[in-house]
Amino acid sequence: MKRYLLPLALVLTLVLSNTAGCMGLIQARESLEAMRGEAEESITVESVSLSHVFDSIEIEPYSNSSTIEVDEGATQIIIYRKVTITGTDSISCFDGGITRYVRATLVDPNGETAWELDECQDVQPITITITPDPTLPIGEWTLSVDARGFGIPGTAAQDSFTVTVSVQNTCIIYPPNDVCS
Repeated sequence: MKRYLLPLALVLTLVLSNTAGCMGLIQARESLEAMRGEAEESITVESVSLSHVFDSIEIEPYSNSSTIEVDEGATQIIIYRKVTITGTDSISCFDGGITRYVRATLVDPNGETAWELDECQDVQPITITITPDPTLPIGEWTLSVDARGFGIPGTAAQDSFTVTVSVQNTCIIYPPNDVCS
């Protein structure tokens, strides 16, 4: 038994010295990190949409605005837009866009216009992407729409529009959590 006492004391001294103080904390942290799963990238999208279908046989105005928050995790802004103005396939913007139109702007927190739309005829659905250069301005962005149009209720002859702004955010999820941090 005495011959095992010296090697056992050496091993015990070595283990106790490694787990004491800062060196022990480093080893404990590394072992906990090894037990945790791999971090994953998560993409979330927050959207705001303004749309309207004109359903009066008289020209009616529409005006609305909405805000969307952009934070430091924002990787891009995606804008979807579609405009339908009845009859513009034969008479396109006959009055220069005074009577029937859709005007939209997206303004960043610095007051600069990042995107705008000014249409007085049908516009096919399209998606526009705004990417950071090098980052998107952080804060509240404002989407504003002013429009005028008319429509015959219950028919396909109705002016309409849809403008949707989506902010795509990327974040890292560290297990065991399942939310961005």
